Amino acid sequence: MADDERGDPNGNLSQKLQYIRRTQRGLGNRILPYEEIAKGVTKATGRRCGEDYIEKLFTGQRTRHPDQERLEAILAQFDKTLADLEDRGDPEGTFGQRLQHLRYQYGQEHLNGKLPTPEQIAEHVRKYTKRSCTEEYIRMLLKDRDPQGLAKDKLEALADYFGVSAAFFFDDEQSRADQEKLAAQREFLDALQEWQNVFGDLQGVALRKPDTGRAPEPADLRDMAAHIRASVKSAQGDGTDPGIR
Repeated sequence: MADDERGDPNGNLSQKLQYIRRTQRGLGNRILPYEEIAKGVTKATGRRCGEDYIEKLFTGQRTRHPDQERLEAILAQFDKTLADLEDRGDPEGTFGQRLQHLRYQYGQEHLNGKLPTPEQIAEHVRKYTKRSCTEEYIRMLLKDRDPQGLAKDKLEALADYFGVSAAFFFDDEQSRADQEKLAAQREFLDALQEWQNVFGDLQGVALRKPDTGRAPEPADLRDMAAHIRASVKSAQGDGTDPGIR
């Protein structure tokens, strides 16, 4: 399958929509057809939406963005919201890209997929530093625009909010360790999402946790993710109870 057919979570609107369509599958691992998406949008908005319109939107042949009501109706069919169209950032990119990656991860893990707003982040920085920090300033950081330089205490406040070390924002050994941790968490969450996409909920998941009582290490999370995916594949193949033992 070509890359443009798979979509891209960090691409343009069409690529993001195609990525959601390809990854958020229903029962039987089925990709939702354009015709069904169009019917769902028509029903939700009360306005006619044709299959041709949806196909062109998802494949990049239509460059004009849909209005918010129609876009929300499209996303709702995949249990997604406008927040899911936000860029995921890059844990190895610029400061702003790393900050955006942390923001996306935080939303997935703590806010049911909704990204924390710049104001929520700024509020934490104010409480942590006892100094001024505005929503606009956080937006500047996300766009790699910081003309005055980021103060050490504000950098530490950002790291504290997202649960990483301040070194995450720079290239060193601690940063790489933080990146590995975030990547393993993402892999684990993706595996849980695959389970939920196929079976509808997470009630049957019984996870294998470390015997030492410590918090899971990246290797533990990857092992659990692999175990979940293997159980999903097995259950799909033989129709048995999907519960993980």
